[in-house]
Amino acid sequence: METDEWSAISYQLGESTDLLTAFEHTGIEHLEVSGERTIVIYSRTIFDLEADDGNLADTQLVTVEIFDVSPDYSASDDPDPVALTDPLIEELTGAIGVNWERC
Repeated sequence: METDEWSAISYQLGESTDLLTAFEHTGIEHLEVSGERTIVIYSRTIFDLEADDGNLADTQLVTVEIFDVSPDYSASDDPDPVALTDPLIEELTGAIGVNWERC
């Protein structure tokens, strides 16, 4: 599936948060590209998660973009990228106890 079919989604967190600790706590696979960016593998989908206001260890604004979609998912199921990002965000919210709001 082409990555340009999926638009990036911006989120604001309720407070400054260490997302790297949240990934470790939940066991969500990720590869840190830089202090501001990590590649996340969740439910066989690959996401690019970027801190927009600093670094992943202390951020309130993030952008999530879908790089590659699980072969179990079809864009005809629901072409809205929120359908893919919501389960990831819900798990992180539960782990860190901080609300996320789409911008």
